[in-house]
Amino acid sequence: MNSFLCKVIYILMMLLGMFVIRYHLALYAQTPRPELEKLAKDIVEPLDIQMSPDGKYALLFEINEDSKVSLIISETEKPFRKIRKTNVSKNFFLSNDVLVLQVGSVFQKIDLKSQKESEIQNIKTIDFLEDEKQLLIHYDSSKNNMLEIYDDHFILRKRIESVLRWQKTEGDLIIFENKGEKKNLLKVSSDGSSYRTIWSSENEVYKVAKSDTEKEGYVVSVSAAKGLKTYFVGSDLTIVELDDPSISKYVQITVKKSSDANAVFMTLSDRLPLDDQTVSIWYGKEQDLSNYFYGERPSTDILWYPEEKKVVRLDTNYIGYTGIGRSNLFLRKKKDRRMVDVKERIYRVDQEDIHLWNSVTREDRFLGKDGDVMYFDREGNFILRYIEANWKLLETKTMTDKIVEMPATAVPCFSLSGTILWSSKGELWEQNTNDLQKKKIVSVNADIIEILNKKQKSTEAGVNRRYQYMDDRYLLIATHQNNDLRSTYYMLDQGKKLVIVPESTDRIKHLQASKDGRRFMWTEENYNKPPVVMVKIKSSASRVVYQFNAHDIGIKKINKKQLYYKGVNNEDLQASLFLSTDFDSQKKYPVVLWIYEKQQEFTDKYLVPTFKNTRGFNARLLLESGYMVLMPDINYDDRGSALSALHCINNVMDELSKVEQVDMRNIALMGQSLGGYETNFIATQSNRFAAYISGAGASDIIHMANSFNYNFQSPDYYRFEQGPFKIRASFEENKQKYFDNNPLYHVSKVNAPMLLWTGTEDKNVDQEETRTFFSALRKYRKTVIALFYKGEAHTITQYPAQKDYTLRMLDWYDYFLRGKRDITWIDKQMKDAY
Repeated sequence: MNSFLCKVIYILMMLLGMFVIRYHLALYAQTPRPELEKLAKDIVEPLDIQMSPDGKYALLFEINEDSKVSLIISETEKPFRKIRKTNVSKNFFLSNDVLVLQVGSVFQKIDLKSQKESEIQNIKTIDFLEDEKQLLIHYDSSKNNMLEIYDDHFILRKRIESVLRWQKTEGDLIIFENKGEKKNLLKVSSDGSSYRTIWSSENEVYKVAKSDTEKEGYVVSVSAAKGLKTYFVGSDLTIVELDDPSISKYVQITVKKSSDANAVFMTLSDRLPLDDQTVSIWYGKEQDLSNYFYGERPSTDILWYPEEKKVVRLDTNYIGYTGIGRSNLFLRKKKDRRMVDVKERIYRVDQEDIHLWNSVTREDRFLGKDGDVMYFDREGNFILRYIEANWKLLETKTMTDKIVEMPATAVPCFSLSGTILWSSKGELWEQNTNDLQKKKIVSVNADIIEILNKKQKSTEAGVNRRYQYMDDRYLLIATHQNNDLRSTYYMLDQGKKLVIVPESTDRIKHLQASKDGRRFMWTEENYNKPPVVMVKIKSSASRVVYQFNAHDIGIKKINKKQLYYKGVNNEDLQASLFLSTDFDSQKKYPVVLWIYEKQQEFTDKYLVPTFKNTRGFNARLLLESGYMVLMPDINYDDRGSALSALHCINNVMDELSKVEQVDMRNIALMGQSLGGYETNFIATQSNRFAAYISGAGASDIIHMANSFNYNFQSPDYYRFEQGPFKIRASFEENKQKYFDNNPLYHVSKVNAPMLLWTGTEDKNVDQEETRTFFSALRKYRKTVIALFYKGEAHTITQYPAQKDYTLRMLDWYDYFLRGKRDITWIDKQMKDAY
């Protein structure tokens, strides 16, 4: 065969192969939507905004459809002057006019007044210690891992080579230096010009922490042959080893705030190896089943008195030890041995016994059962808790307890001057902690008033047992109306109230003030208004600094209607009905309902057209495709979440039917996670929907309640008995409620097509819940297609899968709500089907 003929045959075979491949792909591919893709490609989402210390410059971070992040640097007084940067990983203001950036392995310094830039190459990372006004630049191995320390005028103060890392601990800068065989810790002076070696050994330093004992020093832990060894290094460089026969091997150490001035408060933890034998033995009495995955992690809380070379092991019948102020008092709670599993406490109100233990006198005071509501001031002088239907204020120095007359729903915050600020509905009160006299300092017509610039720090005793206090002399306050999402933003300074953002239905985010409290910046947006960055000087009107997506003209075509209906206990509920971008009052439109608990607080968010949809829903793309979108609220009662959702959805559907432009023959329902479960259930009970999409939803709650959740390393029953599924009873206590709320038990009654999706790595709701529902629907010859996204978990996080799913969602609704055919991946199910 001559070469020419061979070439012809080869070309024909290639063409045939390409045809087969294209046909195969076309069979399973989604319908291309170039207009939507172009729309999404041109849109960015704001990530964050930051102010310079004096408020004259704004840093605006945005992300595009390709997940590329950009930084826009803008003046606030002359917003036409802008600098754009990409690949920025760190940024700091050295001063009002000087900005430093890390861009990959390059350090950049920008003089914002002149817009002149300078660069330094080959850096690992940078940092800026604001209190000390020290800039740190750490170079890579090409410059021997050198660390340079500059002041805020960019004057070099010190160079140190062979630096591994650094740590700021209670105001001190500690450098980890690796010099030959020696592992050194260097304490840098406050001006950055010198240092002092506080530790040197051949062992790797695991952790260093500044001690808060009366005798100043550091707690240094180093790696040893068996776990860790820990030392107290005094300010005079004397060393005391933590050496006590009662302490066994430990591989982790956590130094915590101590209320005993002579003791270091620490938790020492070990990690036992997993059993690598043929069989893994699980014991029913084990409260924490994660031990069978990661190994048991026994821990010990201790008070270490380095001066006395003494160790006190804290009582293991209690957990959550938290040092309060300098009073020798430690808050602790009695270990609940009634729990079968440690995860049972996640959703229930914490009703454990709360105690105060004195480390010096060893006295213990029972504080009662506080319901997991407790607040501390910054210094730990007061403990404020809600107990036995009263607020009580305990002064830790005198141990006197007083009843505070405030509503149960009031929210406290300790002020800079030591008073208590109470937010209660539309009122803000200030209360003296000595005589408990109080005065009203703000009164507005609002449902909620909140302090935005308060500081919060959780404790070992519980997420809601926390420090809550003010660091600023002024208050930034927001007031909200629940029914129509109206909010107003104020500043309260020395009794004077300044309106920053007048009453608005826009969504206000990122509100911040300059250091002197004279300038303010924030973003505002709405469902049909792209985000805009605003600034205001105290005495002037606000003005625009930057408009995101100014070219998005189509968003202005979107409007919405509010629907009002009743909830499960006859409460007033709302739903937002977004009208299609091509809305014509003379036409009828198909509608897609998206469900997940209460959603009205999110309906003022800018409707971003994107294919990056982790939860499988994008209202904007649906609106651009000729659909209306309904986002209703759901509330719950003792019937369980599925029956409660059915009740609410039936009521909102009654209201939806009154909208003339709605095509009630072509309504779809969709949800993900809990919304997916409720969609599964409603599909078995309703004949009002023409199509469904359910993502990562439960289908057999009787099986799921006692199945193992690999995300939380525990059984799932607590999520039904106390959590989002709201069964509020065990299966033994109320089998009928489980039967009544179980989608699988009613699957034969589904009468509309269902598209199911899940991730094959979903550890929260196992993919078998989706496969089980698919199998049952298939058994009863229902129209069903299931999408199993490889490598995805409970949400879809990778862009190829996100785009694939979003296009299929649009295809599904086009096919079953608008009668479009020749969608090959759906036709494959529908052709010659039952």
